[in-house]
Amino acid sequence: MDSRSNGAMVQVATVLASTCLLGTFLVGCGGGDGSLPAPCTNSTPPPPTGNETTVYFGCGCFWHMQHEFVLAEMSSLCRQGENITARTAYAGGTQVGSGGLVCYHNYANIADYGTMGHAEVISLDVPEAAFGIVASKFWDVCSGGTRQDTQDGGGEYRSVVGLPGGMGSPLLDQLKKQAGSVQLVAGVGNEGDTLYTGKVFVYDTATFPAHIAEKYHQFHDDMRDSYGNTYNSLTRYAKSTSCPGDQGIFL
Repeated sequence: MDSRSNGAMVQVATVLASTCLLGTFLVGCGGGDGSLPAPCTNSTPPPPTGNETTVYFGCGCFWHMQHEFVLAEMSSLCRQGENITARTAYAGGTQVGSGGLVCYHNYANIADYGTMGHAEVISLDVPEAAFGIVASKFWDVCSGGTRQDTQDGGGEYRSVVGLPGGMGSPLLDQLKKQAGSVQLVAGVGNEGDTLYTGKVFVYDTATFPAHIAEKYHQFHDDMRDSYGNTYNSLTRYAKSTSCPGDQGIFL
């Protein structure tokens, strides 16, 4: 995604034009079939099972983050199609719009996630026994707590993790294992950017739940990488929101 230094409205126009949202609203701009993990076979060791919990991770633009977690779900949790749970979302803000709505930047300024203090995240459901797998994936793509798309700036792109119980979560120790020198800080909401600070905010999902993003933001290509039509087509399993973008309202 582009930097928002020129304002939310300018960015919306830029994003729409540069990512082909107007032309390929549901399937992104993928130009090929891509390469996704094959379905698990009977010879594959069974993935971890048990009590599932909802967690989220944020580290820059959520498009490439979702792709990474989808691959992790497919390869490590043996999930395919409608069973894939990774969704782009917004979290970490203290406000929501009417009816609990949280939306991407829009010209009507309806429930703007940035204005309300939220960050871009990926929400997914995982067995508690498998949390270490997705935590490892997070540190792979957010090494040192630093996002890959450093050209983007602002609290919308801060590095965050959402756990049931926050800093008091029984899952925290698994998150710490590969954190290295990163400082895990209790999130209180509406924080600013974490770029080059070595910090990752940890939120309690009960207080700061993830708000699933618009359907057109699901299974989307990154600004620099095309993930292919097979990946893009997973958007058929996503649900539309009441946000302006999903209703085709941009002006």
